[in-house]
Amino acid sequence: MLDFAVENYIKTAKGLPFFYITGDDDYLQVQTELVQHGLKTVRMSDFCRKDDKFPDIDELVDYFRTADVDYRDNKFVVVGLGEYLALRGADEASKELQRLKTTTLGNARVVLLLRGVTLQANAMLANDARLTAQGRAYSCANCLSSITVTNVLQDIGAVQQKGIKWLLRDFEDGACGNCLFTSALSYDNAAISVSIISSAYAAICYKMKGFSLPQSLGSDGQWSQFLTAVKKANDSVDKLFEKYGVADDFETDIYEKISGEEFKNWLFFIATKLHPDRIQNSYLAYAVNSTNSFSDLKKNVLAAITTISHTDRRFMKLYNERKKLLRGFPESDIAIFVKENEIDPTEEIYRYTDNTPMERKKVISWVSRNSWDDSLSYVYPALALYLKRYIFDCGSLSDVLTAYFEKYKAQKVNNQLDTDFLSLVDEYGQSGIFTKLETRDNMIKSLEDKKNAFLYWIDALGVEYLSYFVELARKKGLSIHIDVARSDLPTITTINKAFYDQWTGIGKYKEEALDDIKHHDKGGFFFTACEEPIHLASELSVIEKAVEQAATELAMHHCKSFVIASDHGASRLAVIRKKEEKYQTDTKGEHSGRCCKTFEGCDLTYKVEENGYIVLTDYGRFKGSREANVEVHGGATLEEIVVPIITLRLKKQGDADIRVLNAASLEADRKNGTAVSLYVSDVENTNLLCMVINGTKYPAESLDSTHYSIMLTDIKRQKKCIAEIYDGDDLIGSVELNIKGKSASVNKGFDAEFDDFDL
Repeated sequence: MLDFAVENYIKTAKGLPFFYITGDDDYLQVQTELVQHGLKTVRMSDFCRKDDKFPDIDELVDYFRTADVDYRDNKFVVVGLGEYLALRGADEASKELQRLKTTTLGNARVVLLLRGVTLQANAMLANDARLTAQGRAYSCANCLSSITVTNVLQDIGAVQQKGIKWLLRDFEDGACGNCLFTSALSYDNAAISVSIISSAYAAICYKMKGFSLPQSLGSDGQWSQFLTAVKKANDSVDKLFEKYGVADDFETDIYEKISGEEFKNWLFFIATKLHPDRIQNSYLAYAVNSTNSFSDLKKNVLAAITTISHTDRRFMKLYNERKKLLRGFPESDIAIFVKENEIDPTEEIYRYTDNTPMERKKVISWVSRNSWDDSLSYVYPALALYLKRYIFDCGSLSDVLTAYFEKYKAQKVNNQLDTDFLSLVDEYGQSGIFTKLETRDNMIKSLEDKKNAFLYWIDALGVEYLSYFVELARKKGLSIHIDVARSDLPTITTINKAFYDQWTGIGKYKEEALDDIKHHDKGGFFFTACEEPIHLASELSVIEKAVEQAATELAMHHCKSFVIASDHGASRLAVIRKKEEKYQTDTKGEHSGRCCKTFEGCDLTYKVEENGYIVLTDYGRFKGSREANVEVHGGATLEEIVVPIITLRLKKQGDADIRVLNAASLEADRKNGTAVSLYVSDVENTNLLCMVINGTKYPAESLDSTHYSIMLTDIKRQKKCIAEIYDGDDLIGSVELNIKGKSASVNKGFDAEFDDFDL
């Protein structure tokens, strides 16, 4: 029901406007009642000359002054004026209201329906009582308004038409609460709340309620592309992530996801930050959490491990997860990590992996300067297996070769010479103990079933790699048998290739990579450029390739046995020694001076003469020879002479079931040692079963085809250890032994002080 003052104004007054102050609750009802009283609606929005241009109040006034209508129809209600004035600001609203109260409008009766400027309008009424006295104003009991506006980018898609005109149109139709519009005009002085979404990022936050990622995670261009892309995905971020393959399973193809500056790479970063709970790899989660900029993502994925100490309880889990995550990354990227990792030399070694040749070389380089420690086995497992003691089984030389090559390998890796070992080399060279071994050619001739065997000749392969061969064969599920033989002197290929030339088996192949690595330029290693034994990493790769080839050929049944043999070995220590003999022969020496053609008057102590050559048995070399690369051969040290003949076959299907039958009652006798009763379900040769503990071999006595007795003669105290079980050269499994002290079961108090000793 309209107020009496309004009805009276409509009936009698003309020329000056009526101020009707209302709020959201009454606005539409008042507007409807005014229309029912014959007032025509005039929209303030119609006086915007352009969609995004403020309306002109003077044109509104002129409209009424020039309206050519019958007096009885010359009645109007103006809507949108109050909201417009509120957008212009309190001062502008007060100024315009003051101007309008005295503005004549011809013979028109005009009700200004004002919403949003209650304070300014009521202040005008309070300062000018004549308006009320003249019956030209009315203020509703409830004049409250909740109008707010949000100015958004047109790209957000929330506003159909751009410009202030269309916002006023919404107000004129009764819109309240927060209203969206798109405008380039300034609203800095607005009397109502105006939120401005001036960036794609702000628009995203508005559209995606709860979106909490900081704007710094992306550039304006990236957020803009995100906004456009999410609109095409029906405003669903998950659908957008699915389209680009980054919805989940973040770890798959991780290299492709973080390598590049394209939108899809950045989107992966955003997906991980938005859904960290979906990251399954703990190291990736750690790296992402440490990353606050997309430009740092790749570097952090590569090098975040350098921010955590190896003593931290989380380290090994993060290390293993990182190794798995980064497998397959190119060295050009790993170099980023390597450079970062070098900053702290006290932590450096613990973070490397064996994923890449670069890292493997860095590990060997570090070890050559700081020495090897078994606690580093996780860093480079192949190196640990190479250094593992190999227990030779070749008659009277077994113990000699076992001890010799364990020391040789340690010196090769640690890049140093032991004085006692040099004396040993001189002793063995003079004594010619290698002659106790069968020649390689004779041993290969005695191989069984050569017609179904394939020969794989690895040039310069010595016996130093046997422990690695054994482990690789085990991993591939192959049966391995190793014979140890000797080369002919001098240990050069021309003297030692008859075994290959005369091979009559199913096929043969010569692998020259190992020899190239050791002493050919094309191998890429030069002692003069780098004295550290980094070439060992490439050597181990050659061994791995050979076993892989064997596994393939055997699996394809191209042969029944795969024989790996060699012409000679090589010496690293002869290069490290840098010993030059006094003779410079006309032949200029051969193979870095390790041997040369026989000449008169050679009075060197450590030499032998054979096949028309003088062969050095120590670590010297003749003058005038070509500088060594990283290893040499031609001489008569054990590492040059002793060569393996490795026979690989397919192993029987099924793993052996191994059990310690007296596990609960294992007791160490201080006089006799410890007796172990063993059950092994499947053994190729019951006479060759043995147990190896910490590099010591204990032969097993066969009781029947599955039961064995083993006496650990030197274990006479309490001990916990892992025992490896070998069927000949095949590692078929391992068991844990928990050996109690025998006297402890009788007098625990007396023996307690001895419990921690390992003898």
